[in-house]
Amino acid sequence: MTALDVLRSHHADPHKAALAWKAKGGKVVGYLCDNVPDELIAAAGFFPLRISGDPDADGQAVRQYVDTLYPPDVTTRPGFATAMLNRLLDGTYGYLDFLIVPHNRNAIQAIYRSLRDARKAHPELPACEMHYLDKAWSSSFISETYNRDQVVKLKAKLEVWAGAAITDDALHAAIAVGNENKALLAKIAALRAATPPRLSGVDALQIIGASMLMAKADHNALLRDFLASADSLPERAGPRVFLGGSPIDHTRICQAIEATGATVVAEDHCWGNRSFDLPVEGPASPILELASRFHRKPACSITFPLSETVAGCARRAAAAAADAAIFYVMDEDWSQNWETPNEVRAIEANGTPSLHLKQQAYDGGDPSALTAVVAEFLAAVQKRAPRRAPAEGATA
Repeated sequence: MTALDVLRSHHADPHKAALAWKAKGGKVVGYLCDNVPDELIAAAGFFPLRISGDPDADGQAVRQYVDTLYPPDVTTRPGFATAMLNRLLDGTYGYLDFLIVPHNRNAIQAIYRSLRDARKAHPELPACEMHYLDKAWSSSFISETYNRDQVVKLKAKLEVWAGAAITDDALHAAIAVGNENKALLAKIAALRAATPPRLSGVDALQIIGASMLMAKADHNALLRDFLASADSLPERAGPRVFLGGSPIDHTRICQAIEATGATVVAEDHCWGNRSFDLPVEGPASPILELASRFHRKPACSITFPLSETVAGCARRAAAAAADAAIFYVMDEDWSQNWETPNEVRAIEANGTPSLHLKQQAYDGGDPSALTAVVAEFLAAVQKRAPRRAPAEGATA
């Protein structure tokens, strides 16, 4: 198998590396969303595993164990949140030793309450100890201090779970491996944002997603192997598409878009480019460096104020020299419903035509229907004026 084949296999089976770790006597800490400092988890001697959903699951466990506990208006959530919660209830993630649930969009942080209440009502459900990682969202000094304290509390909790202190040496080592991973993934992003692109969006998302499903050192080795032969990758033709909207932990939407002959050259969600855009930096102690990144890093695109979220999205689309932007927003994703119209306006003001797909299914629905809609949109785009070149020095 080539390095790309191995990376694809880990994306297709998100449990493979974690279960191999467990088989050797290690413990696994699951976490939701990309703003959880996984370097801390690794430094504690655990396997950090980002929780993902299954677009083929029917959500039966959620309906049975959670939705019966609350009024209907409390249980509305986007499909990606239902899919992750369902896996945490149906035994798929029964091998987890611990779970970290962060404070970000309501549907994600509500998973902590849902699991807690469901396990009280149904003691037979798979259970592991959980930690709630709170966060303040404003950019103020008070918020930064609060967020620092939350990272310190997480460190203390991990030390209790591990039964040992997390040393600065272990943290420095985990941060170094994580920073190398981000630098290598930036090179992956450059391949598909090149002119012309040298990597499909589907392959890029599989490569990026695998970084959150396997040990970073192992992922780095595969990335170096893959990049060593990147010059032989074929050039791709067709429109360059920027993908925004809801976070998507599978490749079906990207597959449907690229079935038109286009290439998704960048995206603005936390299973794509945004997951590796902030390395840990600074001369401070490693825990303070992690706390600083935690304070600055958006979760599920949430940045305060909203104008910063919008500007970041528009900047990514411009840096990738996108011919068009497609926003895929899932049904019940209220956070995305709030910000996406502003992002569409900002990107179109920069001269990039956009397609805003609203109230969409988590699993992508009928792929041929989605491909047809995208093909019609891109055909209209290609009749317009050619795209502008990216700004000098811009990165996707």
